[in-house]
Amino acid sequence: MTVSDVTLDVGEQRFPGRLNEPDTPTGRGVLVIPGAGHGPFGDVFDRFAAAAAGAGHPVARFETWSSHEELDAKTDAALREEIDAGIEFLRSRDCATVALVAKSFGGRLALAHAPDGAERMVLWAPAVRFGEHEDEPSITAGTLADVDVPVRILQGDADHSVLVESAPHIAATLPNGELVELPGEDHSFQNDEALVVEETLSFLAE
Repeated sequence: MTVSDVTLDVGEQRFPGRLNEPDTPTGRGVLVIPGAGHGPFGDVFDRFAAAAAGAGHPVARFETWSSHEELDAKTDAALREEIDAGIEFLRSRDCATVALVAKSFGGRLALAHAPDGAERMVLWAPAVRFGEHEDEPSITAGTLADVDVPVRILQGDADHSVLVESAPHIAATLPNGELVELPGEDHSFQNDEALVVEETLSFLAE
């Protein structure tokens, strides 16, 4: 495996990133979308990227925001454009398919956007509530019905940052969704990183 610094070009903007390239690529790339304040580098993100590359998946991660203020200044259209550009980045490197692995806010974004270029998605504790709620980020059954790719949600039962009770409803409403509950895991996914990686890779291998 090799790890190299790369950049993502989105219009006139350039964002720093990192690419984990396997010695024997499968042609099935992975784009990692971080949370609002967690990732895409360090702890479970580095561990997953290394393991995924070891399994033959090129893994791309980009830092398109470095603070909550930068994220708040972005429009939904800009965020979607960044995801689409990340998918095209991997396709330009001979990835026939691209999967998304998205954490927290990134999971919410992936569900709301459901990019056509993604073959499947693994969502780590998506930070979104099921149903219509004006006072907090939410997603409706109608929006979920448009997500036509396989989705696995990993949700810790000790997560106090996100409403854990929404995860089963989201998984059940998705046309092809499933939920894996992680015992003792909090929102940061640092309790049992090996299990998070294992559950993610097993879904990507299907």
